[in-house]
Amino acid sequence: MASYLSGDWVVVATKGHIKDLPPKSYGVDFQNHFEPEYEWLKGKKTVFSAIKAKAKAASIIYIASDPDREGEIIAKHCYDELIKLKKPIFRLRLKEISKEEVNHQIQLKAGLDLAAIESQIARRVVDRIFGFEVSPDLWKQLKISSLSAGRVQSTVLHWICARELEIQNFSKEIYYQLKLGGSVSGMDVVLDHQTKDKLDSKSIQSLLSEIEILPEPTRLKDISLSQIKKKNIKRNPPLAFSTASLQETSFRVLGFDSKKTMKLAQMLFEGKRIGSGERVGLITYMRTDSTRVSDGKRALGEKYLKANFPGLVSAGRVTPKKQKKFSQDAHEALIPTNPAFTPDSVASYLSLDERKLYQLIWERFLVSLMKPELGEETVYEFQKGNQIFLYKNEFITDPGFKGFGKSEKKKIQKRLDWKIGDLFLYESYSVEEKQTEPPVRYTQGKLVQKMEDTGVGRPSTYGTILETLKTRKYIVEYHKSIGPTALGMKVNDYLFLNFHDMIGESFTKDLEEKLDQVTKDKESRITLIQNFYEGLVRILRSPRKKTSSALPGSPKNEKEGSAKVSPNLKLVAGAKSKSPSGPIESNLSQANICPTCKEGVVKTKLGKKGKTIYFCSRYPHCDYITYET
Repeated sequence: MASYLSGDWVVVATKGHIKDLPPKSYGVDFQNHFEPEYEWLKGKKTVFSAIKAKAKAASIIYIASDPDREGEIIAKHCYDELIKLKKPIFRLRLKEISKEEVNHQIQLKAGLDLAAIESQIARRVVDRIFGFEVSPDLWKQLKISSLSAGRVQSTVLHWICARELEIQNFSKEIYYQLKLGGSVSGMDVVLDHQTKDKLDSKSIQSLLSEIEILPEPTRLKDISLSQIKKKNIKRNPPLAFSTASLQETSFRVLGFDSKKTMKLAQMLFEGKRIGSGERVGLITYMRTDSTRVSDGKRALGEKYLKANFPGLVSAGRVTPKKQKKFSQDAHEALIPTNPAFTPDSVASYLSLDERKLYQLIWERFLVSLMKPELGEETVYEFQKGNQIFLYKNEFITDPGFKGFGKSEKKKIQKRLDWKIGDLFLYESYSVEEKQTEPPVRYTQGKLVQKMEDTGVGRPSTYGTILETLKTRKYIVEYHKSIGPTALGMKVNDYLFLNFHDMIGESFTKDLEEKLDQVTKDKESRITLIQNFYEGLVRILRSPRKKTSSALPGSPKNEKEGSAKVSPNLKLVAGAKSKSPSGPIESNLSQANICPTCKEGVVKTKLGKKGKTIYFCSRYPHCDYITYET
């Protein structure tokens, strides 16, 4: 920022928060309306003393911490120290690091956002009360003194544990799909049998007999085209990034976890010195739950597209997209400050990972301004008795935003001139064996997206929530999948049984909304904290619901050396499809039955080393156990 200012300016950095609640004591004055008792963070008093010494020589002071609640409380703590100098103090909220934005904010001469400060204090105090009251209860009830509980972290931990239980309790279902091979008007096609219900082995054999494939396939006669249905296709481009969607996409496409993504985004926001010129911030502020693009940035993007991709820019007036229900919409979407800074033009100033993330953000912004993909889908129905067989044909008239970037090998498309009454000339059939799949474990990206969708947590906390759960050893990540440890399951079991009213998803997102609505009136903050505290005390004074000391059905011995390798393991993990050519017999309906005792069912859990453990539900009466290979 200093490069945008004249020589009579001095720019210094606090390097983050300067004060916080004490790490080992409560730090909340219950006798004085839950007033927080802040103390200097280690080493920051010395850092700020140097800042204060320089401020004494200044005529005006500007505080330019991040433009969110955390930045606002940093500004408040700085203000409280600097106001003693009796000099004019103003607040800069930089949504991007650019000369225009810096000059604009200086001219505003804004003050502190008291509502944001009160909201941040309320959030911090509520979280401190929850942690300091519930954590000792965990120590006492579970007999483990190192345990810790967080308000929002507990909600997210419950999602992860609930998904694990779904996987454990999942029962695989085998079903079959019939396809007919042949031709229409000289064109080779495959028809799919239409059915609302999944067909078991008996149903599929009955179907084959009904349409006369069994017992002699050649008896199936020609099938005629009975109905043609058409519908228009309009696929809109994805919206510009919010913090959550950036983290989800970065994880999925680049393999960057939330912590790495946000660290790289911070560097891009702070900017680079391009060539011999001034430092340029490459992206707007990276903590946002909005996908809104300002008129000014939209104009810049459309100007770039018209000059470089004139056929792709969206025509007509753009209607602003409705923000998600729980969006604060305090900042616009996470986008490049100027699309003219292309990834190629700034590549030499960025690390390889910075460039990858910047390219993701740059392309997503431009794509969000492009035309939708347009086309037509035609569904052809062929009827044999009461049975319907379908063939779908898609014809794209305008690829729109999908014509941007690296072109993939395009499928050959053509409109079909089929008419009612045209014949399908049958040649062969196939029966595909399929199975229902268990729910998949969350990834970091999916969890962050769920937090945004449900209003649990806020952009500035998404990454730290998952890091905290990892640090506490409540969750483990393996091959991008996140599952609970045995400790995490045990903690969640107890917390959700006794504190559901405080960590349930509906309560958590409702509290987040109330925290967002705290006003600059201090009484608003006090009332919210008082209500929360009284609700928590009622739970703490009520009788505890006990949980078992070990997870139901969990094997105590998790050493790989004691594992029995079962020949049915691949079946349990997921059988592959087959295409039988004759009558079908169902031999997989008992796939989840324990192969050792034949009485229990095979369940799963994520082991300490990140591998899936398969064990019998009758443990310890049955010692079947094996591991993911």
